[in-house]
Amino acid sequence: MEWDATYAIGQSAVDGDHQRLFQLFNQFSAAIAAGERRESANRFLRELADYSAHHFRREEGLMRAVGYPDYAKHKAMHDSFADFVRRQSEADNHDLEEVQFLQSYVEMWLCGHILVMDKWFGEWLDGRTGKSGAAEPIS
Repeated sequence: MEWDATYAIGQSAVDGDHQRLFQLFNQFSAAIAAGERRESANRFLRELADYSAHHFRREEGLMRAVGYPDYAKHKAMHDSFADFVRRQSEADNHDLEEVQFLQSYVEMWLCGHILVMDKWFGEWLDGRTGKSGAAEPIS
């Protein structure tokens, strides 16, 4: 996955988090390509769980601070993804098929979530503040 401006929502902290999630995913993909299935899957899931929890707290905090009307729906999506990552990390056997599924699922979820749900939030912020970036104080 390659980060570009298409994924930016106009909040530098959130965009930076998204870029870091892309980096984690790309490190995982490189490890899979090098034949490191089980080890890389376990490491990736731990890092993804930790970093996505950090990111979700930041993003949800910003949403609450600005009164985002779709906060509950957005949080439910975060919670569902976090639960998926937790369940996958508890699985002990990550064979090739499971690792490929994990790779595809995470890629589709991250890209889809950012390009739809997070973009809607960014657009809502733009409309509320008149320009992107005006609600930056949450870190």
